[in-house]
Amino acid sequence: MRAVLAIIKGMIKDLVRRKDFYVLLVFLLVLMAVMASQNFFQIKGVTRYMRDLGYSIVMLLSFIIAVTFTAKQIPAEIEARTIYPLLAKPLTRYSFIAGKYLGGVVVSLMSFTVFYLVYGLFFVTGGEAWSAPLLAQGFFFGVLFLFMVCAMVIFLSNFMTFSANVTISFLIYIIVSGFSDTLRDSILRAKGVLSVIEGVIFYIMPHFDFFDMRVRLAHSWDPLPAWVVAAVAVYTLVYCLFLLYFSQAVFSRRKL
Repeated sequence: MRAVLAIIKGMIKDLVRRKDFYVLLVFLLVLMAVMASQNFFQIKGVTRYMRDLGYSIVMLLSFIIAVTFTAKQIPAEIEARTIYPLLAKPLTRYSFIAGKYLGGVVVSLMSFTVFYLVYGLFFVTGGEAWSAPLLAQGFFFGVLFLFMVCAMVIFLSNFMTFSANVTISFLIYIIVSGFSDTLRDSILRAKGVLSVIEGVIFYIMPHFDFFDMRVRLAHSWDPLPAWVVAAVAVYTLVYCLFLLYFSQAVFSRRKL
């Protein structure tokens, strides 16, 4: 456990030292300030636009941090050969995977929390009605989203280099987030073996669209029912456990 905590602490220090987080934070502040200034001049509908785009940007920036920090962990340790002294200590390969995963989650959540606080500040001062429970659900879904992203990236790290992992992760994010409805319609129209193949691919993909709260936040709809939130949380937990199980199974059999 101490070794796992050491891995997490090292990843937190890496976040603080690197400029990525600060650059993305400044970008978010400037973007939200520009949109807020449009609201000051009472441009019709800009508040809803700010809420929608703002949440999308917060999720995207958090995704960037999660992927770039988590994807480099295993390949970098192997290339630098620092993995050997780590595993020579009383640290199992399972604990190594768990430490890298939890480190990625902690780093991602730290960044997301700061980004979301900025978003929340502009959200509540936008001049329109807002709901604290809805805002809290938006944050919770963002947390679940990052748990799944880090699990996916750790799994892909067993098969890909850092660059390939980042590229594939972004492609999956774009395809699932932007074309989920199109993929679903394609499955419904397909017949025979093609329908089965497309269905399997569709349902094993990480459904990032489940965490999308943009429209609900933009229009200040009622919060989601508790059973929906619980269902998404259970789906995320099961999906992450499967990915981590197979990640450690593959890594345990890997020759270093």
